[in-house]
Amino acid sequence: MNIKLDKLRSFVLVADEGNLTRAANRRHTTPSAVSEHLRQLEDHFGLALFERNTRGMALTTAGRKLLAPARQALMQVAELDEIARALRCEQPEPLSFALNAPPEYLKVDQLLRSVARDLPEIALELATSSSFVIRDQVKAGELDMGYAYGDYADDQVLGLRLAPIRVSVVGPLEGSREHFPTDFAERRALPWIWPAGHCPLATMLPDILGGGREQANNNSSSIDELSTLSMIRAGLGYGLVEHELASHWADRGSVRVYSEPRLSINLSLLVRRDRVDEPAIAAVIALVKQLWQEASVPQTAATETVS
Repeated sequence: MNIKLDKLRSFVLVADEGNLTRAANRRHTTPSAVSEHLRQLEDHFGLALFERNTRGMALTTAGRKLLAPARQALMQVAELDEIARALRCEQPEPLSFALNAPPEYLKVDQLLRSVARDLPEIALELATSSSFVIRDQVKAGELDMGYAYGDYADDQVLGLRLAPIRVSVVGPLEGSREHFPTDFAERRALPWIWPAGHCPLATMLPDILGGGREQANNNSSSIDELSTLSMIRAGLGYGLVEHELASHWADRGSVRVYSEPRLSINLSLLVRRDRVDEPAIAAVIALVKQLWQEASVPQTAATETVS
């Protein structure tokens, strides 16, 4: 019979670990499955590869002589895979991916490493914009996909909910209140920097203020969170900003972040419905979903799911 690579991997792992259970854990399988691999190898070679002792599994003389060739065979197969992957990726497919916040708050470094490792046939081209602009550009086909705050129900754009993102009320460091008011009238009387256009954060303000923009002391407007923070630091008013970003500015002594009320908005991945099944798009979607799940962010039901 031909020697299967999985049996050689089990042989090498047991030799390294000296223990069936630890080797099985590294292979994400069961000790009985690894033991069966060894039995089949021993039947194939007509040689005993291991002997059991009080410490676990020890190589026999024959096993020690076969270990180096087994490692070499596995390394040669891995090298073949790398060469084939490189050949496939001589001209990686570009995919435009938009960010609605600074990359460090969206796990972008982890995403780029995962794409480079697992999807070298794809080249992500990053751009930064606002959530409502990203939604419109994905819908128009000007972007392949992108992050956005809020939930979307659209005939053309699919919104995959990834995680709840904390949002905080932020005020100027100088001359601001120590605690955010609980009274709606007092809140509306504060000068506010209103998110421009159809920014999802703007939909949160009426609940916070007990009234819409026409009832609030609307001092100015801002197209993105960095502009909002700059205006807050300049003393122009209060605004809503993603909590981690706001906390970074607060740590530098630039703004004041209020702990109450505790607010959150969903982070979604947007992609055109008619492109979900494209291999490159589907592969990146799977990586993004895995990334946010592995980060142990509390998960809520997706707006829609992709099978």
